[in-house]
Amino acid sequence: MNNDFPLHVFILGTLILLFFTFFIIIFLITHKKKRYEHLLEKQAMENNYNNQLLQSRLEVQEQSFKYFSEEIHDNIGQLLSIVKMQLYSIKRNSGEAEIVSQATQSNELLGKAITGLRNISHTLNSTFVDNAGLEAAIKKDLEYICSAKELQCQFHKTGEGNNLTSEQELLVFRIVQEAMANAIKHASPTAIDVCLHYEPGGLKVEIKDNGSGFEVGGTANAGLGLSNMQVRAKLLGGQLAVKSEKGTGTTVTLEIKGMPDNNGLAGAAGN
Repeated sequence: MNNDFPLHVFILGTLILLFFTFFIIIFLITHKKKRYEHLLEKQAMENNYNNQLLQSRLEVQEQSFKYFSEEIHDNIGQLLSIVKMQLYSIKRNSGEAEIVSQATQSNELLGKAITGLRNISHTLNSTFVDNAGLEAAIKKDLEYICSAKELQCQFHKTGEGNNLTSEQELLVFRIVQEAMANAIKHASPTAIDVCLHYEPGGLKVEIKDNGSGFEVGGTANAGLGLSNMQVRAKLLGGQLAVKSEKGTGTTVTLEIKGMPDNNGLAGAAGN
């Protein structure tokens, strides 16, 4: 029996050591898991906070757009309409051919100015995009650009379905607007094409111009307004890519994946 005692002690000690080793391993795994979950929670909170900041920034911008739109429509547009009526009255009551001719020309120019201001007012106001829809809003903007800037503008669509919310449609429209405005301001193109490619659970938007282009990643990018487009793409849960070379034009591509399919079964990419 005395010979068995050291063996029992050894076995008992081994079991105790194994128990403590197992306990330490479980403790370390649990601790690491809790730490990982804490990091994920912290990252989620940071992402949510950043998204809220971006959303607030865009809401302020949209409020400014709405204010300018209402000012154009209610004040400037009405004043120009009054001037147009007065010119029409001068034309009708005047007996001098030269005055009639000048009044006619001025009336026509004012008519174009009023139409242009009305188009600007519509596309600045988010209510117009909400009521008209993404495709109609883009077509309207292209019509205005084509008329005002004498450019060749085309709109293309492939695929069917539009599962974007009104907020997402507005973000996409603002990205298209920004890309076209950048092209006109910096690249002097003669043609702009906008393509919407609807895919199962996704949307791809391409804005192409044949302007002067630029070196992607160069210092010239700072003034191109790419930051606003990146902010909106991030809120959409999408990816924005810019492809350009000097003398070859520019293509801005927005890809959104994870949108609901036609049956609404997939998760939406959202704000």
